[in-house]
Amino acid sequence: MAVGDSAKKPPSAGGDSTRAASAVVRTLSGLSDDGVMPRSANNVSWDTGLLSSLNSNIGGIKPGGRADSVDFLSPLKKDVALLRGLLFDVVRAQVPAETMEKLEIISKLSSEFHVEAEDATFTSIAGTIGNLSEEELQLVASLFSSMSNVANIAEYVHRIRRRRSYERGEGAMLTHTSVDEVLRELVKKGHSPEEIHTVLKSQTVEMVLTAHPTQAVRRSLLSKLHHIADNLLDLHDKALTPNERDDLILGLGAHLRSLWRTDEVRRTKPTPTDEARNILQVIEHTVWDAVPIFVRDTNKALQRHNADVLPLDARLFLFSSWAGGDRDGNPFVTPQVTRDVVAINRYRAAVLYLSEIEHLLFDLSVHYGSDELKAYNVTLQEAEDAKTKTAGSEKANLKYKEFWNHVPPTEPYRVLLSHLRDRMAATRDHCEAQLSGSQPPATSAEPFVEAAELLEPLMVMYRSLVDQGDELLSGPITDLVARVHAFGLTLVKLDIRQEGEQHTQAMSAITEFVGLGSYADWDEAKRMEYLTSLLSSKRPLIPRGFVPESDKAADVLDTFETIAGMGREALGAYVVSMCFTPSDVLLVAFLQREYATSADSKPLRVVPLLETIGALQSCSTTLSTLFAHPWYRQYLSDNFDDVQEVMVGYSDSGKDGGRLTSAWELYKAQEAMVAIAEEHGVCLRFFHGRGGTVGRGGGPQHLAILSQPPKTINGYLRVTIQGEVMEQDFGLAGLATRTLETYTTAVLKADLASEVSIKPEWRAVMDGLSTASYTHYRRIVHEEPRFVEYFRFATPEQELGLLNIGSRPQKRKAGGVETLRAIPWIFAWTQTRLHLPVWLGLGTALAASSEEQMATIRAMYKEWPFFKSFFDLIEMVLAKADAQTSAHYDTELVPKELQSFGAELRELLCGVISTVLDTTGARQLLDKDPVQKRAIETRREWTLPLNLVQVEALRRKRELLTKGDTLPTALVDALVISMKGISSALQNTG
Repeated sequence: MAVGDSAKKPPSAGGDSTRAASAVVRTLSGLSDDGVMPRSANNVSWDTGLLSSLNSNIGGIKPGGRADSVDFLSPLKKDVALLRGLLFDVVRAQVPAETMEKLEIISKLSSEFHVEAEDATFTSIAGTIGNLSEEELQLVASLFSSMSNVANIAEYVHRIRRRRSYERGEGAMLTHTSVDEVLRELVKKGHSPEEIHTVLKSQTVEMVLTAHPTQAVRRSLLSKLHHIADNLLDLHDKALTPNERDDLILGLGAHLRSLWRTDEVRRTKPTPTDEARNILQVIEHTVWDAVPIFVRDTNKALQRHNADVLPLDARLFLFSSWAGGDRDGNPFVTPQVTRDVVAINRYRAAVLYLSEIEHLLFDLSVHYGSDELKAYNVTLQEAEDAKTKTAGSEKANLKYKEFWNHVPPTEPYRVLLSHLRDRMAATRDHCEAQLSGSQPPATSAEPFVEAAELLEPLMVMYRSLVDQGDELLSGPITDLVARVHAFGLTLVKLDIRQEGEQHTQAMSAITEFVGLGSYADWDEAKRMEYLTSLLSSKRPLIPRGFVPESDKAADVLDTFETIAGMGREALGAYVVSMCFTPSDVLLVAFLQREYATSADSKPLRVVPLLETIGALQSCSTTLSTLFAHPWYRQYLSDNFDDVQEVMVGYSDSGKDGGRLTSAWELYKAQEAMVAIAEEHGVCLRFFHGRGGTVGRGGGPQHLAILSQPPKTINGYLRVTIQGEVMEQDFGLAGLATRTLETYTTAVLKADLASEVSIKPEWRAVMDGLSTASYTHYRRIVHEEPRFVEYFRFATPEQELGLLNIGSRPQKRKAGGVETLRAIPWIFAWTQTRLHLPVWLGLGTALAASSEEQMATIRAMYKEWPFFKSFFDLIEMVLAKADAQTSAHYDTELVPKELQSFGAELRELLCGVISTVLDTTGARQLLDKDPVQKRAIETRREWTLPLNLVQVEALRRKRELLTKGDTLPTALVDALVISMKGISSALQNTG
């Protein structure tokens, strides 16, 4: 079967057509650099001579001067050159001279290819790598993986440096999403400061950090990279003395040596608890401080634009997590794991709050206070005395950092803070005892249970400071209030996620036990009738002590029992993945009620996850049925203030029908669901399950938020933050505040934006494009008999498990591509630089359009944010594609009888680049996005050797396995490191 309806079958992958196609891709992408990055001398030793020779390579800084604030690229290039020189000197000291010479040759050829893109240079690099030993392959992979990582860090630092320069009034920014700029823009469009303030104070962005396995870099390495970033920032932004300058360069060398000497390979898979701890480290490292900083900055911006500051109870951000709660296809997430993770979350939050309270206790030495504050202290002391007298317990002799033995009674703030400190210490100790299985120490202080218990005394102190004319001293208090609103007492709220089919099987175990047959065999009408009768009755269904024979069913029911015993503040939503019918939602609501500890227990909100094309297309039936159901409608009113949350999935819908169809079906489904919710008087909120790559809904979020259908934001946005995106968004303090700003301003603009009128002819064009794209995508991925075999040969899909980057299996169950999770599906194609899932079907759909339709399509790109966002994101991915590299995978790994199929796919890649450029009116890819173009350029030089190492390692591995030989550890490590390095270099990988 031909790949394209009208495509001519090209020669084999290694022939002239492939080279011609590669030349077309390179010409259209236009991403070759103007020159080679500066390189340090080969013979500079690690001493003061090194310092002297490298000083000239630091980003535009001269002693006593400062970084160039206008040049958008030179400082970044010089930073990368500096890091390259230091890293190569570290490696030179560790490897034999003969090996180092090979590394230098590969680096030199890669630089040349980066500039000239000559086929002969490509062949020379591939030949050189093909003759390396396994140990040398590993070294090449490690070197270029490390360079990809440090290039990433240099680019992140450059973004922060550019922003600081802009805020000092030095030059312009390439992106315009700051609070100041957006407020200025909104005022200019006629929105009053009062209107802006009203909208902003009521909006919330909830970020759900997930354990999805797309972060390939070990946290041990990330910490070194963060130190490197700190040194680079100091090197540019301080008026340094020569000694300070030398110390920073020596520090960079030390961090790079530590980076090089740390094992890149994860030798064991992380547990769900490990994943939960990693998420907490992200919060602790940057987000904990970024939230109050951003709130303060936002208030200053509001004041500059004559608007009131935000009220203290404004909640711009909430943070949640799936690590330890997401059991969809992950057998390692058990009820005990969930209990442990919640205890860990509480413990780590208590430690952070204790530190803040101790600082306040030392700093807030004011010996005046309001009558309210003094009376509050008296009440607290009386309650503590009564508890001590009744229980016979005494205040523990806790050894605090400050005032551990005596708090002056004449200092009312310290008196109150000492009470808070005792309670927070008791909270910490209680969680620690729970994790260790021991009893907490006896103390008269009660652990905190709800965030309101902490907010109340903080607000008493705040009001006292204002009342006494000391509002200027309230900053640390208001910062802590902002943290409590954002993080609660657990840092993150834990979502529970489970596949709908697992609930069905658990219910079947129950109905079979009580003699009603298998619930799984009933049709939807019978299921709804039965669940309605159960929910309308007060009698329990599950017999006391019932234990299903199936371990999976027992685990599902144990989970409901576990979450029933936890405080609601520790948990977020119950997400039903692969949700297809209304009964999937009602069943979870019933099981929660069945296991509730009391009649007053508040359930978790049940969130259907619509993640396939079929589920999106049937969403109207699902929601209409639920909202018309008397019990469920009352349930929403009684428990959730008439709010229904729906999660829309970008991953499986994209894998199911291609990116274009997925995007359009998601858009239409959201429109339809909003209309149904309005009809039934329900407030609908959307939870966007986005990944890192465009194929899974990823990409620049400001653009994505502004392209949502009308009435789908309404002051609330919930979105997943996954894997490598967590590092990109929150890895450095400057990035974290910028990320918070980007989300905030996008939601604000979306709420105040004028509604775009979508013309009927636009919808008709989109329907036509979607149908054509879907048909072609399905023909290739699901019907083409060669596809699965080609996929397995041409990509490292079978080897991805070696990465050990996630606790869950790659597949939900045994089977072909349809059972493969969306992450490895995207990850595998990204590694080969073909990026097929993102664009397949699009080029064919566009090419089949008439001239009249193409004119409409170009108008849609100019006038419709959704359509523009779609093409801009596709353009970013296409800029990272490389047909020549993809062809090399075929030549070395794919049987000859399948190589023509790969050549056909690459011909489609060339076609889609041409049609996308025709649509956007650009001459080259990313002409309109210099920031993305710069980011790709910064990493491009280091990527090709990683791809070539990967191909060689895969070829040798498969050859050895065919013979039944043992795989050398160095070969496996080279393969694993190459996958990690390519992931880092390309960024949007999963």
